[in-house]
Amino acid sequence: MVAIVAIAALASLIALMASRAPGSRDAVTAIDNSFYDAAFKLRPMERLADSPVVVLEIDQASLDLVDQHSDRTWPWPRGLYGMAASKLEKLGAKAIVLDMLMSEKSAYGSDDDARLAELIDGLRIPLVMGVRGLNVGFIAPVTKPIPLGDTAIHTERTYRQYRPTTERGDSLALAGIKAAGYASRIANDAPFRLHYYGPHRDADGRAPFPAHAIGNLIVQVIVEHGDDTVPPEDQFDPAIVRDKIVIIGSLAAGLHDLKRTPVSEDYPGVEVHATAMLNMIRGQHVKPIGAEWVTILSALGAFWVASGVILMRAAWLKIGCIALVILGFVFVSGWLMQRNSMRWLPPTEPLLAAIVATVGSLLWVYKIEDARARALLKAIGQCISPQVARELEEDPSGLTVGGRRMELTILFTDLEGFTDLTERLQEGIEPVLNLYLAEMSKQAFDRNGTIDKYIGDAMMVFWNAPLAQSQHAKQACETALALVEHERKIAPKLAALGATNSRTRIGIHTGPVIVGFFGSRERLTYTAVGDSVNLAARLEPSNKIYGTQILVSGDTVDACGESMLFRPVDRLRVYGRREPVGVYELLGPREGATADQLWLVEQSRQAAQACLARDWVACLAMMDAVLAKFPQDGPARVCQARVSSYLKNSPDADWDGVWEQTTK
Repeated sequence: MVAIVAIAALASLIALMASRAPGSRDAVTAIDNSFYDAAFKLRPMERLADSPVVVLEIDQASLDLVDQHSDRTWPWPRGLYGMAASKLEKLGAKAIVLDMLMSEKSAYGSDDDARLAELIDGLRIPLVMGVRGLNVGFIAPVTKPIPLGDTAIHTERTYRQYRPTTERGDSLALAGIKAAGYASRIANDAPFRLHYYGPHRDADGRAPFPAHAIGNLIVQVIVEHGDDTVPPEDQFDPAIVRDKIVIIGSLAAGLHDLKRTPVSEDYPGVEVHATAMLNMIRGQHVKPIGAEWVTILSALGAFWVASGVILMRAAWLKIGCIALVILGFVFVSGWLMQRNSMRWLPPTEPLLAAIVATVGSLLWVYKIEDARARALLKAIGQCISPQVARELEEDPSGLTVGGRRMELTILFTDLEGFTDLTERLQEGIEPVLNLYLAEMSKQAFDRNGTIDKYIGDAMMVFWNAPLAQSQHAKQACETALALVEHERKIAPKLAALGATNSRTRIGIHTGPVIVGFFGSRERLTYTAVGDSVNLAARLEPSNKIYGTQILVSGDTVDACGESMLFRPVDRLRVYGRREPVGVYELLGPREGATADQLWLVEQSRQAAQACLARDWVACLAMMDAVLAKFPQDGPARVCQARVSSYLKNSPDADWDGVWEQTTK
């Protein structure tokens, strides 16, 4: 738990520093902004039919329409805006906001500016003019002061935030709602995140705002100014602007008032101001989650990741915990932005904390697992071959606490007459036993066997664990042959110590077992357990029945394939086991086998078939032939005696050829 808390704390601290430090803060902000913009693009458009703000757009269609009905080309005379304002007043508008800069003289001369001033002075509803910067103003010579609103309101290239007040004073949006008699429901002393209601236009051409082209209104003003009338069907609908704040601005691409926003790369600047107006009137804006809460969430996420990676054993559970935290932060951040009351949870700091916690936890797990594996390697080092030890040292991941079910080949040995030898030699048995076990162990180690245990003079050895060995059955058989051969070589040394006529019996079986570290907290041992171990242990003393030295099971014969030469001996039900097993004598490698060995194998095979078919005479004839050639052959003597008894007393009709072993 201490490691989990430490990793989580360090991860959240690194994420916090990355989100605050000058060198990395911009990168973190850029990633957060990408998530922010993506969340906005996923929001459905909000239709604002009851909006108190209406946009009249100077779009390309309006430019073309005015060009068709008059000799006015762009830029339009400023007097037209004054005339349009007067018309909007007559139509019932509550206030007018001009998102247009008129800080320089009109291209149509001073009379045009004077005409605009005259019309503005005659208005009974407020009109707000847009300005930009500290040292500019409104050029028209009005006689009464009019509200000015700063259009320099953005804090970054993309219009995500809006400044209600600037160095000059009120922004255009704040000045507009004040002029209309509204109070802002958003604090004016700091930028706020704009709650956009959708893209400028959706796929069907619909806008979130009540937005209309101004062309019809301008044409109507021009026509009425000429003492003409506009047909009713072409007149501007008064309901559009009645009791509304009307904001007028450009939309045509050539007029260069398109902004980058989270919802669109080309968003009309006039609609940015309209969005800010409606946000301030409604108290509607994107509310950021406090920085302290983001840090707390980062720490909690890092703690969850560290807990999952360190405590979960299965890899898929570790991955699941990591994915749950990462995807969870992304989902929650996006979901909060989809609600009516939008909240912004910057996900980069929590995600960075989760990633750092993942890396730190994986490194910790690797360190712990590596240390644990090396401790296990030290514990197992005395019972595995040097080659296997070197491989495990390079990659200790092959060692784990607990048992695994896998196929092993198990070999048991026993020194014939050891009990009598112990009684005869007394204390002198120690050098005999040390020499014998050292020499026999070397043969097992040389063939990458794992020595499970010594039981007095006996050894238990297995293959295919802790490392996989594709030829484990063959290696066990080679070891058995080497044990027999080497015993002959060290016989003089053993005899000199008092152990004469030493002979080792060996049993081998291949099958599934549970292998791993077993024991208590105080002591662990690396061992294999299961029925296959018991069968191998029973095969070793079965050599006494047949006078053989190496007996193997049919499963080991199958696992060896054609690499070794085996002689069928019997079908045996070993003591304490219900299922019978095919028993074979290992003669040696198939490659290089002598003619006598091949003949013996064939005779034994045919004799076994004849016996199973109850052809006692044929079976005896074959065994007589074997004994004529090999008078001391144990399996032939056993078979001869058994079949001779069958000639006198035939077994029951349900006899299946299995011999029952009644003692260990």
